[in-house]
Amino acid sequence: MRTSILYVLSISLALNLFTGCSKLPKPEKTITVDPSLSVPSLNGSLSDITSTAFEWKAMEDPKVSGFYVYRSLQSNEDQKLQRIATIESRFATHFVDENLVPNTQYQYRFSSKGTENTESPASETISVSTLPMIAPVSFFQSVGNMPRSAKLLWRPHPNAKINSYIIDRLNVNDQKWSAIATITGRLNAEFIDRDLKDGQVYYYRVRAVTYDKLITDPSETSKVVTKPLPPEVKNITATSDLPRAISLSWEATSIDDLDHYNIYRASTSNGAYAYHVKLNEPNFTDTIKEDGAVYFYKVTAVDKDGLESLQSTPTVQGSSLVKPKTPTSFDGKISPNGVDLTWANSDPRTVSYTVIKTTKKSWIDRLLVEINNITDTQFHDSDVNPNVEYLYEVISVDKDGIRSLPTLPIPLHYETK
Repeated sequence: MRTSILYVLSISLALNLFTGCSKLPKPEKTITVDPSLSVPSLNGSLSDITSTAFEWKAMEDPKVSGFYVYRSLQSNEDQKLQRIATIESRFATHFVDENLVPNTQYQYRFSSKGTENTESPASETISVSTLPMIAPVSFFQSVGNMPRSAKLLWRPHPNAKINSYIIDRLNVNDQKWSAIATITGRLNAEFIDRDLKDGQVYYYRVRAVTYDKLITDPSETSKVVTKPLPPEVKNITATSDLPRAISLSWEATSIDDLDHYNIYRASTSNGAYAYHVKLNEPNFTDTIKEDGAVYFYKVTAVDKDGLESLQSTPTVQGSSLVKPKTPTSFDGKISPNGVDLTWANSDPRTVSYTVIKTTKKSWIDRLLVEINNITDTQFHDSDVNPNVEYLYEVISVDKDGIRSLPTLPIPLHYETK
């Protein structure tokens, strides 16, 4: 007669024995409890934040092939347990249950696994609690008004389990947080976010990460406003009455950290504005090589961080002084006594005239002479010879030495009899 009796129970009876969960799907085979199998004897447990470790005495019973682990939440009203793991070796003496909820109480029971779907009666129930989650970073602040960047500072986490930090930034458009950087090392406590927009609002927070990849709740949120661009330069004026120059002036920028101004110039109002010159004062005289040359200008302000304002609007137009008008009614006569030239003044700016005399010595050889500082509107040239062709032109000259375009040339000559 056998010394022990095997009791074959239905699924519900077996689960009642282990206070199991009635909601589990029915196994294909019945569960057989073998009272002759040795029951695991627990030495104790050790809990962490999301895991709990158990140890039991070594099993000498050769009929044992492994162990079953049962668990339930302490908060369950019926406190029923369900099988969560099967250990396939009787020589095992340890088990770690992972992915648990921090700061939560659980109940566990263990049984020995026999052959042919048998198991021992359950061990005593052991109640364990996971540790609370590590507290968030306690101090977090930001430094704003920086050029296209934000500086973030926090107090290093006091818990030695912390290995790194995750920096989160809020997208103000869709109100979603995104991880933008991971800072490795518990004692590192600074991050600079770069390539930001000028004068933009940003929000940040930091989360601490343990060596086993647990992430704390986020710190308090910190707001950053990046440094704005310098204000647009206003009230720009440009001259049009200076000889071979254009003078620019504008209202001085009021920012405290102004470094310089940049001037951009184009030959047409809607053309490409090229960088022209860097200045420290709100005025500039552009030297021009041509009379009546027209240019268009834009001015920007640049601060000590290299932030440059938008180009000024509207575009300002300037020009160098135009040439004086060409004399009119130009006429000339030649005789053995010389050449007599007359003309009419066409521009009040004119202070003198220049007569250009060209002597044709041959088909290819010509001699050009300028006769300057003529203050009358007529001129007599006695230095002429017979049988020689001369060309005469007249130019108006203003007080700055700017010369008009010449009159059409008058050819003159006389022949000997």
